[in-house]
Amino acid sequence: MRNIRTYVDTSVFGGVFDDEFKKQSAIFFEQVKTKQFILVTSAVVQAEIINAPQNVREFFFEILPFAEIIEVKEEALTLRDAS
Repeated sequence: MRNIRTYVDTSVFGGVFDDEFKKQSAIFFEQVKTKQFILVTSAVVQAEIINAPQNVREFFFEILPFAEIIEVKEEALTLRDAS
């Protein structure tokens, strides 16, 4: 079975510490650690994490060895900024 590449933004890392999402987030990240999912995040998320609460930053850097960091291309930024 092929592993599913799953993109995760900043809020998903914070979900580990949110009572509403804590259980599901813990299950997901355990599945990442056991390579059931290929975790993909971006350099933008990595930059945003700097301003996150300390526990979220620490968790991000703990899970970082299991993640693939992609660079955001100019086309994506143009699409993001389009209204």
